[in-house]
Amino acid sequence: MRILILGFEYLPVKVGGLAEAITSIAEGLAKLGNEVVVFTPDHGKGLGETVVSFDVSTFGGDVSITVRKREQNGVVVYSLGGGLLSEADVYGPNWEALLRKTVLFGKASVGLMNELIETFKPDVIHAHDWHTVFALGLLRKYFGIRSVFTVHRLNKAKIPAHYFGEANLSELAPYPDIDPEHTAAYIADVVTTVSRSYLWEEWEFFRHFEGKVTHVFNGIDCSFWNEELMETKDLPREERRRLALERFGLSDGKAFMFIGRFDRAQKGVDTLLRAIEVLSADPAFKGMRFIIIGKGDSELEAWARAVQNRFPENVMVVTELLSRETVRELYGSVDFVIIPSYFEPFGLVQLEAMCLGAVPIASAVGGLKDTIIDLNSDPENATGILVPPRDAFALARAMVLANELDGETLKRLRENGKRRARKDFTWENACRRYIKVYEGAVDKAVPFLR
Repeated sequence: MRILILGFEYLPVKVGGLAEAITSIAEGLAKLGNEVVVFTPDHGKGLGETVVSFDVSTFGGDVSITVRKREQNGVVVYSLGGGLLSEADVYGPNWEALLRKTVLFGKASVGLMNELIETFKPDVIHAHDWHTVFALGLLRKYFGIRSVFTVHRLNKAKIPAHYFGEANLSELAPYPDIDPEHTAAYIADVVTTVSRSYLWEEWEFFRHFEGKVTHVFNGIDCSFWNEELMETKDLPREERRRLALERFGLSDGKAFMFIGRFDRAQKGVDTLLRAIEVLSADPAFKGMRFIIIGKGDSELEAWARAVQNRFPENVMVVTELLSRETVRELYGSVDFVIIPSYFEPFGLVQLEAMCLGAVPIASAVGGLKDTIIDLNSDPENATGILVPPRDAFALARAMVLANELDGETLKRLRENGKRRARKDFTWENACRRYIKVYEGAVDKAVPFLR
């Protein structure tokens, strides 16, 4: 099968988890014997050899587009540069520039397809997130290719209709302000999202496309998130933990780690900080250690620093960017990873942790609920602990429970987690399901079937 993938991020260009997901999907599809081509903005990277140039008219002027080509792990990647497509800030430098960039990406994608169509006509276009709406719409309009649109996370922002007019897609903009995610889902043949629970949590959006909506779980690359690659692999886990805590100026104790963005919209850092404050009154708190890694909202950062200052023997806040290798060492050393998200379409932290034997304590939402088997619900097969979102007291109780788990139970949780991550949530499984999606041979979300 010939597959064209559209995405605003593709490794090595990375802002969040989207880049790893799209890259893993493309490479996984290629490994299964498909011919996979990616269109993505260059973002100023200049990767690959120049293969074609052409001009695009947009926003009252002409932009010279330069297309570079590279082969990366079996996937042919075309990077489109020129004008805002060469802006290094992937989603910036501001909202208007981002919208103009998405329009230019759409028009440039048509120019490139015109160059390729005689030798490469895709069987399916797979577009990822709303930034590809203009590229998807224009390629559908001019080439009539079957398409799939994947929502990795709903943005829920509208854009002025004149951007659709500028993209030569005014027929898709009957109102002054348009939801680009709704439009992309409307024109696609199939709509997918990254977990079953997230689909139903956001059914108010997905119900508009009933009959063509399904889910495909993301995966995890356990070839990287693997204890065998750790520098401390030959040490007992307790010794790894002691060394990791010592690195951050903490004495040994049960280690709980948070890693993620400090934001108010999703990641629940405030719930975690409040839970630590609640825990401080519990006798068990004396033996608990918290490593909080991330940055973002200045008020949340200040709160985290204040908590660290109140409890310097228990809490360390790290706002520097850590390498993936360092994070791997931490996953393979700490006892528990805290994921207190308000919502989570799929999530990678819980699976990275499970691959390396750290037990996740997470909100019962979205992909977290789908990937973690709760200790209280199924003790024998459990891989972690689930709690209600936005509930600091429930999170505090769960951490006390975790702190008191006996060695046999902890060992079972760790082994169950490793097995589940490596068997059930591989990128190969995800790609095999995407092929069924492309072929129209996949189950759909049906509101009267639960």
